[in-house]
Amino acid sequence: MLRSIKLQSIPLTDFINRKKVGVILRVFAAQERDIPKRVEMIKGFIEQAQAITILGKPVFRQIDVLVWADQEYDLKDCGQTAAAMRKALHGYKQVRVHEIEHGDLFCATLNFGIGIQSRAGVDYSMIASAEARTYLNQVTIERMIQALCDGARATGVAINELTPSILEGRLANTFAIWHNISLQTVGLFDLTADMPHDLRFADFKRGWHEKVGVVHYHTAGVEEVIPLARMVVIFGACIAPVLPCQDDGQEVHYEEPDPATQPELYQRHVSKMGTKLERQTAHLAQVKCDITYLKGGVMKKYRRF
Repeated sequence: MLRSIKLQSIPLTDFINRKKVGVILRVFAAQERDIPKRVEMIKGFIEQAQAITILGKPVFRQIDVLVWADQEYDLKDCGQTAAAMRKALHGYKQVRVHEIEHGDLFCATLNFGIGIQSRAGVDYSMIASAEARTYLNQVTIERMIQALCDGARATGVAINELTPSILEGRLANTFAIWHNISLQTVGLFDLTADMPHDLRFADFKRGWHEKVGVVHYHTAGVEEVIPLARMVVIFGACIAPVLPCQDDGQEVHYEEPDPATQPELYQRHVSKMGTKLERQTAHLAQVKCDITYLKGGVMKKYRRF
């Protein structure tokens, strides 16, 4: 039986008045031609986020856009993205653009984001992909905030392609909110999941994706599972997956890269999706856990299995 050391439950009114929630968005563009699309998606996400209110107050108090710009990796930014983002986001209130010149995309960049938001007094940080902006709506955010009010230390949206795994506790930084002190307590995102510098020497996993068939991707990424497992070890059941819902009840979906206009990004996306379970299993094995351990870490109120 897992113990459960929940954060103290808090009424929604108190949460909105006392707690500070931030947003962390990562972005890079390997090709200059991809920059306008990335800018459009980031701007769209920010504008939607800033429009969401609960009890008449904005939910998100600070947004940090992290432009991954370390040039020591095989996969890297073209070098023009940060300037384009600063120009496009100039004048947006409570939005800051940071150029991350040292460290990988998966772990170091996110740890930097958690650090700067914690220093600014942010209690909870939402990490999201701009491609998931269709999930960013009033009803879904209300469900996530309620989970935090119920004492969750991490809550995540069950996006379409990953619904079964997320409902079993394997949240994805595609759309998740973390309690920053709890995340720091377990060592943040472990660098064993960081992106390899040189893909020639990377460890790869093979998988299968229904749209393209056999895929492969390096074992890096899925940086969420090690801290989630460590949180469950220390705090017990503290994970709250939530189902998405559009304000108008319409189906929501993750915005995949266009295979015709963004073939490299599309191949990267399907490769990540097709190998996610294999990579999650490998990383959890490092901390002596099976994927079922995170299933046990889901709070009873949020179990759907």
